[in-house]
Amino acid sequence: MLETITGSLKSYLFHNEDNGYSIAKIELEEDQKIVTIVGYFPRLNDDVTYAFSGQWVTHSTYGQQFKVESFKQLEIQSKIGLVNYLSSSFFTGIGPKTALKIVETFGEDAIEKIISNHTILKEVGLNPIRSKRLYDQILDNRKQEEVLVQLYGYGLTSKVAMKLLNAYGDRSIEKLKEDPYRLMYEIEGFGFLKAHDVAKKFGLTNSDERSIKAAIIYVLETMAFQQGHLYATKLELAEGVTQLLNEPLEITSALEKLMNENKVIFEQDFYFLTLIYHTEVALAAKIAALSTDNTLEVDENKIKDLITFVERQKSIQYTEKQKLAILTALKNPMTIITGGPGTGKTTIIDGIIKVYQLYYGLNFKENLQAALMAPTGRASKRMKELLDLPAQTIHRQLGYNFDGHFTYGADNPLREKLLIIDEASMIDIFLAKRLFDAIRTNQQVIIVGDEDQLPSVGPGNVLGDLIASNVLPVVKLNEIHRQAQDSHIISLAQAINRQDLQYEDLRTNNDVFFKKGSIQEIKETIVGQIKGAMNKGYSLTDDIQILIPMYKGDIGIDEINKLIQKEFNPQSDKNSISLGEKTYYLNDKVIQLVNDPEKGVMNGDIGLVKEFGYDKDYKPYIEVSFDENKIRYYKQDLEELNLAYAISIHKSQGSEYPIVILPIIRQYLHMLKKELIYTAITRAKKYLLILGDMNLLTFASNQLSERRRTTLKDRLRAYEDDLDKIEGLEEEDDITPFDF
Repeated sequence: MLETITGSLKSYLFHNEDNGYSIAKIELEEDQKIVTIVGYFPRLNDDVTYAFSGQWVTHSTYGQQFKVESFKQLEIQSKIGLVNYLSSSFFTGIGPKTALKIVETFGEDAIEKIISNHTILKEVGLNPIRSKRLYDQILDNRKQEEVLVQLYGYGLTSKVAMKLLNAYGDRSIEKLKEDPYRLMYEIEGFGFLKAHDVAKKFGLTNSDERSIKAAIIYVLETMAFQQGHLYATKLELAEGVTQLLNEPLEITSALEKLMNENKVIFEQDFYFLTLIYHTEVALAAKIAALSTDNTLEVDENKIKDLITFVERQKSIQYTEKQKLAILTALKNPMTIITGGPGTGKTTIIDGIIKVYQLYYGLNFKENLQAALMAPTGRASKRMKELLDLPAQTIHRQLGYNFDGHFTYGADNPLREKLLIIDEASMIDIFLAKRLFDAIRTNQQVIIVGDEDQLPSVGPGNVLGDLIASNVLPVVKLNEIHRQAQDSHIISLAQAINRQDLQYEDLRTNNDVFFKKGSIQEIKETIVGQIKGAMNKGYSLTDDIQILIPMYKGDIGIDEINKLIQKEFNPQSDKNSISLGEKTYYLNDKVIQLVNDPEKGVMNGDIGLVKEFGYDKDYKPYIEVSFDENKIRYYKQDLEELNLAYAISIHKSQGSEYPIVILPIIRQYLHMLKKELIYTAITRAKKYLLILGDMNLLTFASNQLSERRRTTLKDRLRAYEDDLDKIEGLEEEDDITPFDF
């Protein structure tokens, strides 16, 4: 239940001008006690009394605070308060002397007198321009507060209200009445259910076409961004809308309106979000055009001779399949190489690069003609370490910059002649579209990945569709090489992938350790195993990774991170910085959760907290080291971080760790799929510890993820059969107006 407190501002601890997030000290009117308030609200004025509605919360580090949900300004209580108000930053060109003169001349109701007739300000020496400006600013300030109070009345949080106010000003209520669902369309993180609650306060019923349209969009967005599907049938949309709005509703008219508004596209009995449709169509057209490039001419016999030369030079012997992969990659404009762990993908990439250098007489370290890239920082770092050549994330290779734009694209393609893209199973349709836009003819593209791993977090199934389309040459590696044949980690992964897990596969051996146990026993085992590994010289930061599929729960990511932090990095709260329930100390292992090009750090990058301090304005910060890149985070930036002792299996893709700890418990049941467990297991290089219920491992190996519904495969085939379709599409303007 919300409480109301009244008081006046004493000082700001923090204020974000962009979104209004503030931490401030106020003096309570009732007993003059100083308390801390936190929330989203415009900059307050000294000596003006405000009423704040919210609730008391206790922060683990900073103690009791009042979390503000809404506020309003009360009457200015004194001449001093009025002088301070008029001379505040709200009013341009009014200093303390002028403000005092205004109050002494017009009294404590000076504000109302100015609103009634601003020309009276000539009595205190203000010319017509300054008088009108002060009048306008008084009205704007009053309107802003009135609008905020109304927005709070519709149940909006102060954060959302501030966003609307910044976008629409005093038209915020008008725009919201026009369509309350603009909250869902325009404000990140504001979902359908919240928007629907607001819509009901504006009198919209479930059968209102605006409600049905929003529900349809929400169903399509959920299918795309949670399940990876690119389209839905009308029946699925009707069922989804019925489930959301709790009554059967006719959706035909709403669908037609959405199509007329170009928010939804209908094709061959399927409905697509417009952005997703155009992205997939353009991606298919570009790949088909690149794959039919006939300008590449090579001497196959020379390549074969050079493969033999590299074998002698490196004292290795490629298998026939590996030789085929190298030859195929170097004689085609685009090639896919796919295989599981231990099948030699890295060896083949190295061979391709060496043969390419020799064939064209290049020295990559002096004359870099190749671009090596992967979707995540960890994957590109691993690529760099294994190949001893520069490698970057796809975003960095494309020149993703601080304002969210890309340097390289259709109008400015990549310069390198050889492009090698690793961990391609992680690439969704949006990133794929960006990447292939930047590729031109006369370049050679080699796409490498394991098609059996988890698909991308974002929509689509790009690698799987490319392979299934049969429009590109594909080399599938299935032979485990000698150095990997004794690995029980790999044999366990293969058994799970084949859906043929046997009792013998679940026995502890030299590199795979199984242990059953309760929730508490699993926690104790995790701590004990980490201690044992660290005693043998393994690093908790670099060598040991706990992988968990869920954030919540007794063995969720958040709970285990707290446990490991407490056990292995206990610190004084004085050397910490907190946001919500999360606190960060020196030497904590952390992960970046979103792309932040301005900082030069990307989603999935893992770093160490190396410094805690205060800047010149006494604002606390931590400095995180991501390899050579050191990034400063203030309190408002901490939403971008999480502790990384335990991370999600999706976040681990593209990485390998000497030791992987994998709890499997019944709480995870709805998430346990073959692809998830296979991906987790194949992250381990030396040792794998699986803790919990081994019956769930068998269960998971027989649960296939639902195949993502896309049309990329079919479009590629259609474009290959009819090249005129591609030429027509290529003449269109840019049809993917998005940044991410």
